[in-house]
Amino acid sequence: MNSAQILVVDDEAAVRESLRRALALEGYEVQLAADGAEALYRLDIGEVQPDAIVLDVLMPNVDGLETARRLRGAGNRTPILMLTARDEVESRVAGLDAGADDYVVKPFALAELLARLRALLRRTTN
Repeated sequence: MNSAQILVVDDEAAVRESLRRALALEGYEVQLAADGAEALYRLDIGEVQPDAIVLDVLMPNVDGLETARRLRGAGNRTPILMLTARDEVESRVAGLDAGADDYVVKPFALAELLARLRALLRRTTN
């Protein structure tokens, strides 16, 4: 079982909830945020201190790209797994350049997302 804390940031409640359930079944402690503004606020005040962030790109208020940029600009090194429906090369490059450590396109295979998350966490704990 895992003891890592994961922050899931997605404006779609169904996606947030399905990821929360799947990650909890894997033993992760899961926190949720509905958009980048909420995630940035909760991180800023120390309400959440995740070991990794699963971050959707297309969200209202503050989108995933801007959220990643702000986190990296503030020196936050928490691994970011970007999640989006955009599968163009330019979109993937933009996500990685904004500060994401990995990028998964929706719809995704849950097994792959979990494997990528485990890989990100291995890199930060070893």
